[in-house]
Amino acid sequence: TSSANTGNQWYKDGVKITGETNATYTISQPGLYSVTVSNIGNCSASSVATSVSVFPNPIAYAGPDLLVHELDSARLQGSATVGTVFSYLWTPSIYLSNDTIAQPLVVRPKIDGYYTLYVTNENGCTNSDEVFVKVQKELIIPNAFSPNGDKINDTWEITGLDTYPFCTVEIFARSGQIIYKSFGYSKPWDGTYNGKPVPVGVYYYIINPKSGRGIRSGNVTLLR
Repeated sequence: TSSANTGNQWYKDGVKITGETNATYTISQPGLYSVTVSNIGNCSASSVATSVSVFPNPIAYAGPDLLVHELDSARLQGSATVGTVFSYLWTPSIYLSNDTIAQPLVVRPKIDGYYTLYVTNENGCTNSDEVFVKVQKELIIPNAFSPNGDKINDTWEITGLDTYPFCTVEIFARSGQIIYKSFGYSKPWDGTYNGKPVPVGVYYYIINPKSGRGIRSGNVTLLR
């Protein structure tokens, strides 16, 4: 910064920087910098050249997005380059085993969310990156429902299945006939087959959540 508001000319390594005549100059490259100030009478004074070093920011990488079951743990894959010594800070710290290491565990998370990794190198330069953690819910599968039109348990609602968008659900009659099949479960079974109510009784299901989770099977009783 020059002490004069006007008449400034900035130099880098003894060479005039074209167009840089303000009182302040923002440096982006290393070198020897000086400023010459001239008044109306064409008198001038130059500053002593100052050597400036420019340190690069580190490159932060929070790792690939993560898919983790709410009862499990998974490791974030954070890392950094450009520099030799780094400090790390993850925010928010909720569900993390340690928020000051590059690759902490996400432990039994309950909600989806973004995590931001802040990296600082040995020169105090900082950068950041973020990663999304998607939580798969534990399935709660009812063993009965009553599609009788009273708006209470009229469909077979499977809690948590919405976190498995590629799941398949198959329902069988006692005879082995498939009476319901879906890819995803955006429209829960309403106790019908081909648009007509099925009889009261016990039906059998196979649920394949996919996304690395095991197949679930069992039976559900339909009441009216």
